[in-house]
Amino acid sequence: MDIELARTFLTIAHSGSFVAAATRLHVTQTAVTARVQNLEAQLGCTLFIRNRGGARLTDDGERFVRYASQLVQAWDAARRDLPLPDGMGHSLTLGAEVSLSNPLLLQWAMQLRRSMPSHAIRVEVGEGADLQSRLERGLLDAALVYRPQYWAGMQVEQLLEEKLIQISSTRNPEPYVFVDWGPDFRKEHDAALPEKAKNTLSFNLGPLALQYLLQCGGTGYFRTRVTRRALAEGRIRINNAAPEFSYPVYLVYSRDRNPEVLQQAFETLRRVVADEADWTEHWEFTP
Repeated sequence: MDIELARTFLTIAHSGSFVAAATRLHVTQTAVTARVQNLEAQLGCTLFIRNRGGARLTDDGERFVRYASQLVQAWDAARRDLPLPDGMGHSLTLGAEVSLSNPLLLQWAMQLRRSMPSHAIRVEVGEGADLQSRLERGLLDAALVYRPQYWAGMQVEQLLEEKLIQISSTRNPEPYVFVDWGPDFRKEHDAALPEKAKNTLSFNLGPLALQYLLQCGGTGYFRTRVTRRALAEGRIRINNAAPEFSYPVYLVYSRDRNPEVLQQAFETLRRVVADEADWTEHWEFTP
């Protein structure tokens, strides 16, 4: 199937009309209509219902969205990665959730460039579920996530066991700063601290929340590896009476992906994890 047919289908689905899709794709509306008719003929079903308001997906169209997205993503990845640059023996595509991208993924990529200079390295950051979906489809070689999803052929390795501890600014412990560490944390947090379930200040990115706390004051939950420097400087204190929460990090990958190259990359990652330095040393801090 022509990939442009799938790309046109997705553009219509996202824009809601053939006219808007034609504008975005820089083709005529007649060309868009012809592509859809061709695609529907190949699939043997109707994908859109057209009306004065535009176009809406049929039930079959709704089901085809996932397949079309996979086709386009796989094709775009192939065009991007093939052929490898001169002198490169292999390529590695690595992913991580946003809060793991700096410094863990960043340090991993930096060390790989030193230890595996003949390999092309591609780094991607995203949501855990999306990363693992891309991993399952073969678009990623490995990913760093907090909540692994299991499927046949997937390898899950607990990379490190961190804790979320409650800290307060020594200058001003108010307000309570809720940091959203994911659904498991939210559930456990609200059960253990029901009085903190409702809050007026919240962040979904730990580094940003810590910057706020250090500059403006407050109390909240943070990973142990990002608190060491501020603790040593006396800028924060640990609230020992508050409950702690487990927050493990997992390395996930497919067992079918180039095991020798991956194992070499994973050994590099384990050396990065073994470094007990405060992760905030790699952030830009405002005093």
